[in-house]
Amino acid sequence: MQASLLLLPQEQLTLASTHEVAELQRYRRLSLSFLPRAPQVSRLMSCLGLQCEKRLDTLRGVASRLELEACVTSPAAITASFASAPRHFFVEEDGMAVQLLDQAIHIAVETKRFFAWLLETNATPELHRTFVDFVREKEAECHVLLEFREHQTAPAVLRHA
Repeated sequence: MQASLLLLPQEQLTLASTHEVAELQRYRRLSLSFLPRAPQVSRLMSCLGLQCEKRLDTLRGVASRLELEACVTSPAAITASFASAPRHFFVEEDGMAVQLLDQAIHIAVETKRFFAWLLETNATPELHRTFVDFVREKEAECHVLLEFREHQTAPAVLRHA
């Protein structure tokens, strides 16, 4: 029989927060990268970034109720680390657009697995509903990206620019 791993709420909040901040930054960079040539993709990435912001707000609320606010990244840290991130590049060709969409899908699937793992390692009742919701939201995010990618042929991604 395997011993199950359980994480402390501080660990879970820190991991979830750090991960969502990275996701938010990634979606912001993708939104900027697609903006000049594929505004429809840019809007999708912006919407996914907004969902990250909502999850971060949810984490801050739960952390506050648990009196663990220090475990969740502050909005100021999000702005500061986004500004110091590597400079973005603009998507200029179909191959690059498809590659970035495929990477976004792959990372979204991994993120869903990450939150499923956090749910599995959770022993804090106050975090259970939050992580169930996050897994469901990340599953929807994967679905949206996969469906978008399915309906976009390589030339169609940049055609509407």
